[in-house]
Amino acid sequence: MNSELRRPGATFTTAATSPTPAAVPVPAPAPLWQSVPQRALRQNVLRSLLTAIVKGQLAEGQWLNAQKLAEEFGVSATPVREALVELTTIGVVEMQHNRGTIIRRFGPTELLEVYQLRAVLEAEATRCACGQIPIADLQRFRHEMMLLLKKRPSDWSERAWELDREFHALIANHCGSRRLAEEISRYRTLMQSIREAVGNQYHAQDNALKEHLAVIRPLLKKQAERAAQAMRQHILSTAESAGKALFPEPDGKSKAALK
Repeated sequence: MNSELRRPGATFTTAATSPTPAAVPVPAPAPLWQSVPQRALRQNVLRSLLTAIVKGQLAEGQWLNAQKLAEEFGVSATPVREALVELTTIGVVEMQHNRGTIIRRFGPTELLEVYQLRAVLEAEATRCACGQIPIADLQRFRHEMMLLLKKRPSDWSERAWELDREFHALIANHCGSRRLAEEISRYRTLMQSIREAVGNQYHAQDNALKEHLAVIRPLLKKQAERAAQAMRQHILSTAESAGKALFPEPDGKSKAALK
């Protein structure tokens, strides 16, 4: 991919060597992202950049210019700079003094490290939240997840991901530790970008629904250690699906070995 980000609507023409025939316009390549709505600018820019990095459309070693990105997105430079700062905090880009922002390596090893950290954080959050989450909430999630496993409406994938986000937020919000919840939240946008890139490849969403049910069962019985272990297994299973989808080997296995 050309390291220069192209503005939406840019066109290229061949140089004419004679009055006839006339130069024929060449269609512009599709932009990596569409113009961002004015609402939630920073978050939209952040998600767009993360998705491009996760998919490899923005590669390791590529320099990012806040002003050029702002023009590409059709926004001011402020939300772009804010998004780049947040990308720095989760380790996918690096800001270098007097040089700018460069994309760091994001391969199978880095993917696995993110999920291993998430497994530690969310297993502990699950242990702490056990007995604190209203039973009615857990029963509602169980009911909705079981329905999605039985029926597939046209918006099945969107509903499955929405339940996924809500379920993990439910646990984080009831873990009793604001700092722990904030640490989990820091990776939420990165996780969302990975989910969107993976979709339901390798039945990732089907498996996630079943694994969530495996977490809910011990939560309903107030079995904290079993619930925490089920959450850890779920996170690492998700990492394996993401690794296979994003960094496949010829044999279909992931380049990142789970340990």
